[in-house]
Amino acid sequence: MKTGLPIILGIAWAPIIWIIVISTAGQILFAFTGSWLFTQGATLILVILATFLFLRFFRVIGRKINGESHEKA
Repeated sequence: MKTGLPIILGIAWAPIIWIIVISTAGQILFAFTGSWLFTQGATLILVILATFLFLRFFRVIGRKINGESHEKA
């Protein structure tokens, strides 16, 4: 992948991942804690983690398709 492309991809996909996480796990977290502040904070952590994992996954797949070595990660 190009150098700046993963950053742009992460910025573009983060709001989509946020909507999915807040709509599925948000109600459950709020029911357990009763605090939207905690729910939003936990969602933020989950979104950052999910975006990071997706970007690493796409990098690995991109290297396999292009035939590059895995040692550059």
